[in-house]
Amino acid sequence: MELKPGETMTMADLQERVSLGRTPVLEAIRKLSDDTLLEVRAGRGVKITPIDLHRERRLLRIRRDIESFVVELAIDNASGLVRSQLNQLARMLRELKSGSDIRPFNELDKRMDQLLLEAADEPFVERTLRPLHTTFRRLGYLYQSHLGSERTVQENIQMHINMLDAIIERDTPNALKATHLLMDFMEEMFVPLERDLAPSYLDINIKPF
Repeated sequence: MELKPGETMTMADLQERVSLGRTPVLEAIRKLSDDTLLEVRAGRGVKITPIDLHRERRLLRIRRDIESFVVELAIDNASGLVRSQLNQLARMLRELKSGSDIRPFNELDKRMDQLLLEAADEPFVERTLRPLHTTFRRLGYLYQSHLGSERTVQENIQMHINMLDAIIERDTPNALKATHLLMDFMEEMFVPLERDLAPSYLDINIKPF
């Protein structure tokens, strides 16, 4: 999340930045390239994809529909084991300490996404939605780091709790309502990102005025 959009790095740079060996870094590069967050340049290392707000706003429309479908599938298909893990996640979200640091929440959010996709049990949907999760997790991190507050973190956490609770209870109408509210919350990030954020945060190669 802390790699800068537009930044170009060598393999050695990446290994040093994340303190991992060559094999796990290569695997991470492959996944991020598949998710369109990283561009591999033969002989020149890799480039962190700049953030295109217009494109990502368009992608959110796609995510809204697919996310709702996944929630419905998860409610229908979730095993007792998955439901137990979702209950544990809801408890952990409730126990998150107050503060504006979004990183602890992001780890739980990532696990929630994985569990819902596992419960949905539809590989085609997973291949489509997983890159969108990664894209919007990066965007949310950028927003919270520069424009957010403790309030926005807590609102985000509560919306995820509401969504989880409804899924666990197999309450499809309220689960979909919570999902749509979460997508609305993401939609609302775009205005301040476009209006208030320095363009160099979207692409490091754009020089400040």
